[in-house]
This record gives sequence, C-alpha cells and structure tokens, in this order.
Amino acid sequence: MKFQDSSIQNKIMSAILFTCTVVLLLMSIAYFLFEYFSYKRTIKDNLSTLGAIIASNSSAALAFDSQSDAREILGALKGNPHIVAACLYDDQGRLFATYPTVISALQLPAKPQPDGYRFSNGVLEGYEPVTQRSDRLGTLYIKSDLGQMYTQLGNLLFTAGLLFTIVLLIAFLLSVLLKRRIAKPILLLEDTARSISQGHDYSLRAARASEEELSSLTDAFNQMLTQIELQNQALLDAGAENRKLAAVVESSNDPIISMTREGIIISWNDAAQRTFGYTADELIGQSIMKIVPPERQQEEIELLTRLENGEGIEQFETQRITKNKKILEVSLTISPVKDAQGRIIGSSKIARDISEKKQEERRKNDFIGMVSHELKTPLTSIRSYVQILLAEAKKRSSDAFIINALTRADVQTRKMSHMIQDFLNLARLEEGKIQLQQNIFELQPLIEEIASDAQALTTAHHIQFNNCTGVKVKADREKIGQVLMNLLTNAIKYSPKGGDITITGTPQTDKITIRVADHGVGIGATEQKKLFQRFYRVENEQIQVVSGFGIGLYLVSEMLRYHNSQIEVESQEGVGSSFIFSLNMLN
Repeated sequence: MKFQDSSIQNKIMSAILFTCTVVLLLMSIAYFLFEYFSYKRTIKDNLSTLGAIIASNSSAALAFDSQSDAREILGALKGNPHIVAACLYDDQGRLFATYPTVISALQLPAKPQPDGYRFSNGVLEGYEPVTQRSDRLGTLYIKSDLGQMYTQLGNLLFTAGLLFTIVLLIAFLLSVLLKRRIAKPILLLEDTARSISQGHDYSLRAARASEEELSSLTDAFNQMLTQIELQNQALLDAGAENRKLAAVVESSNDPIISMTREGIIISWNDAAQRTFGYTADELIGQSIMKIVPPERQQEEIELLTRLENGEGIEQFETQRITKNKKILEVSLTISPVKDAQGRIIGSSKIARDISEKKQEERRKNDFIGMVSHELKTPLTSIRSYVQILLAEAKKRSSDAFIINALTRADVQTRKMSHMIQDFLNLARLEEGKIQLQQNIFELQPLIEEIASDAQALTTAHHIQFNNCTGVKVKADREKIGQVLMNLLTNAIKYSPKGGDITITGTPQTDKITIRVADHGVGIGATEQKKLFQRFYRVENEQIQVVSGFGIGLYLVSEMLRYHNSQIEVESQEGVGSSFIFSLNMLN
C-alpha cells in the first residue's frame, strides 16, 4: 500500500519514526565529522610538537656534522609506535641521518619539501626546519601513520550505531502508544468533513473528542463552518449584483481572488488560473497560504490584520508561488469585502505579474553595481596621484595655476567617489545585502570629519556645526557618515548662491536630533512628499543645471530606516531646507 493511501495512524507512526531517523542520522554524521576533523587536528598538533622538539635537539648534531648524534636523537622516536619514518637533511638538502637506521633511502623523500605538516596517501608527513639562532642548518622529515585515529573512529561508529538502534526502538514503541490517542480527534474531524462535502450541509458540527489540546482544532473547525455558513448566506443575499461582479471578475486579464477573513479562497477567476496554474476546483475552499511562499506567510497574516482594520492596500509588491513551484513577483491591490450591514466578511485581491519588471530592475542594479565597482579602483588611484601632485606642487611650485588646477581635480574626484559609493549602496540595498555594523562612538568627531570632507568640495559655502562633545550613539558609524555626507552635498548643490550650512545636534532624554539646514532654493510642499523616492528629482528652473540622479536622499531614508529612524524635511521655497533625523543616545 502506498504511503498516501495508508491510515492516519500509520502515517503518524511513520512520521515519528522518519523524523527520529533523519534527526539521529544528521546528528550522527555531524558528530562523526566533528570527531574526524578533531582527531586529524590533534594528531597534526602532536606531530608538529614532537617535530619541533626533535628539530631543536638536532641543531648541534648538524652544526658539528655528527651523524651518530643525529641517529641517537632520531632514535628517541621509538617511544611513539606510530612514527614509521624520519630523517635529517643538511643545509644542502642531502640525507644526513635516518630512522629507523635500516630504512632505505628510496623510502624517503629525495629532498626536503616546503616546511609544514600535511596529510597525504593515508599518512601524516611533516617538514620542520632545524635552526641555530637565525641560521638554518637543515630540515627534519617525520612521517606518522593514522592507525590510532582509525581505531578511535571505528569505536565511535560502533557506539553510534548501537545508540542509533536503541533510540529507534524506543521511538517505535512510543509511536505505537501515541498514534491512537493523536489520531482519534482527527478521524472525527475527517468524518464530519466528509459528511459536509457529500451533503453540502454547513450546519453540521464536529464533536469534541476530549479536553486535550487537539480539541482546539475541533473548535476552530466548527468556527470555520459557522463563518462559511454566514458568508455563503451573505453572498447569496447579494443576488444579481454579485452575478454582475462575477462576470467582470471572470473577464478580467488580471488574477482576481476573493477570500474569507480567515484567508479561505472563495473565488478564483480564469486569469488566476493562467497565472498561478491552479484551477478553481483545486483552490476554492483552500487557504491562500497555498500560493504564499513560506518566508512570506507572516507578511500575509499582517495584511489580513490590516484589512480587519478597514484599510485598503494598494500596489503592495511581494512574491507568490505557482503550482509548478515557480516564484512570481507580483503587485497586489487588496480591498475589504463588506456585507449589507458594513461588516467585513472577506477581502478581494487583484494581482499583477511584475516578474519581468523586477528582473529588469535587478539587471539594472547589477549593471550599476558592476560599473560602480569597476570605476572605484581606478578612480581611487587617480585621486591618490592628484593628491600627491598637489602636495608636491604646494612644496615646490609657486605657479598658482597648477595648484588651482590640481585642487579642482581633487574636488572633482571626491565628488565622483561619493557618487560611485552611492551607486554601490543602491545596488546593495536592492539586493538586500546592506548590513549594519553597530558600535558605540562619539558623534562629534564624525561630524567634524564629514564637515571637513564636505567643505573641501566648496568655497562658496561655510559649513558650521554646534558642539556635541561627549555625545555617544550606538549605530553604524560608516553609514551615518554617508547619511551626513549626502545631506551636506545636497545642501551644497541646492544652494547655488552659497551661504551657511549648519549641522545642529539637540540632545533629548534618550535621543539626539540632528538637523542639517541650508539657505538654498527650498522645496515645494508637493515635491516634499516624493523627495525620498528612488530616482526622484525636484523640478525647479533654478536647479536645472545641478547634476545628480535622485538617489542620495533615497539612500539616506533607507539607511536611517535600518537604524529604526526616519528622515523628515522642513522647507520653504526661496528660503531654504532643513533635514532632520534622530539617533539613540547613550547616557
């Protein structure tokens, strides 16, 4: 009989035994591998220690060219029965003394190999330098068999096999005792479900087998039947209006799925079948989780909770899984479905397959990341040469033109470095590879460092900051530095007439609020809502010539989001802008 055709009791027993077998097998393999590599490491450490001692004692024999002393020293290896061969080479690589003395030279390496210990052909070989002060007098070769390790591993396998058998036997006896107790409530539920399926009578209810934990499953099943009964009645009451809606749903080119408040699918149109591969018969009555990848199921639960609060969800991008296990990138629009009394009885989803769009975005991000990475190394070299030439020019030349030209070149390479770093960060964000390295650091030195770097980019602006001495925060220092640099370079770019740019830190109870303010062109109220979107740039005649790609503020917003913070803007056109964010402060 096939497994899927066997009784629920046999399935439970098989599942218990299979789980125990897999867990025990994996644990045994892991433990065996751990012991195997531990034995190898121990044997190697022991042999290297022995080799170091013999090599140290052999220096005098090689220094005075005494083969008898060398053979006597090598003879001490008799105390270790696993040493099968050893020899000393002089500083010219010639064989000087052997152990055992009767061993043939053909059984030994013709000349010393690089220093170190390594496993080869079932043995452990080592080459140890023989030195006196800083002079190398020769090389010790030592070879050990692995008999001790194989004996220990054999004993380990025998013990593991014995324990494996005993534990499986215990698991078998426990599964026999437990299968009837576990299966009884499930069998009762199965009988009720079969009766409902055959008679379509949702007024039937399953009987509780006992007060044990599985009884909650029976209660949940009965509650589900109550909800289905009520919702079916509500759908029938909708009458002709529902039939019109059904016609629209069926003719739609986009998948439209309706489900209960608990996530049970109650309608599935043709477009859904084309997109996900399941027919309506296969999914109606099933949980929506069947097309939700395991790692996204908590996300689906949160969506259902939001619908309970009456929220509509538009253009939510996520993933769904098809019948043939293909992952689709989809954009969802989700709305609550209400009955005549305004009560939420379910939800409706419109799904759009955006896999090709997301693939294009990934290709674009890969390209941006690749190009930015390839540009970073040569640009770093160019910047270094420019800085070296500028330093030399200031020392040796009084030609103001050369110094000015090199200074401008240095500024431009700085700008390009910041731009490339932004593109690399964008690619990492899109791939989900941004990781925080949070440490405790003082804020004042970081602000001074970033303000100095930003000041080097402009002569028309004056960057000033208040005293935050002693203020410590726990964050990723590099990424907070990038946040500040992006805000300062933005302030420089969008203040074409120059002026002061200020960084202000305001300590509070457990946070410090940082404000970067300029006296530039300002931002209108409409643009402020879109300011932190990727690739968005403000449309303003005064800044048409300002370069940029609209990713700086997007990166600022995302990096602060990783720090459980958010960026805010206060701005007035023609007056200036302030960007504000907070960091947790250590007392």
